[in-house]
Amino acid sequence: MKTMSGLVPYTQADQDYINSVKLGGIIQAKFTQARNPKFHRKFMALLNLAFDHFEPQPIELNGVQVTPEKNFDEFRRWVTVRAGFYDVVGYPDGGYRARAKSISFENMEEHEFAQLYSKSIDVLLGKILSDYESYDQVESTVNQIIGFA
Repeated sequence: MKTMSGLVPYTQADQDYINSVKLGGIIQAKFTQARNPKFHRKFMALLNLAFDHFEPQPIELNGVQVTPEKNFDEFRRWVTVRAGFYDVVGYPDGGYRARAKSISFENMEEHEFAQLYSKSIDVLLGKILSDYESYDQVESTVNQIIGFA
């Protein structure tokens, strides 16, 4: 953690590790600024809210009517791609697919995550949360959910 005195260990485990290094020893570290974990929980609350509203519709596949599996991880990936956060991957047969970007703390900076959150609400309002009237109403519901968590 950065303080007026410089960098200091953040946890007791960090302090114990530093204490284990011999005087004059050199350690190497990769520094990244941690993303706000509360905001990550807020995004997950948004996705859970929408996932509860989502019901896969039966489709015909190879002449048989089936109902697709309801899967949260696939749902999260679908929202992420629809919100515009994806990479395009190609296949040997010339095909391609949009693959959702990782939302892990180390792979997505705070400002990009904030954009994903905002655009995800837009996607969900248009496709799943049609009983909500506005972005602000969805935001308010999510804030209520995380307030009780």
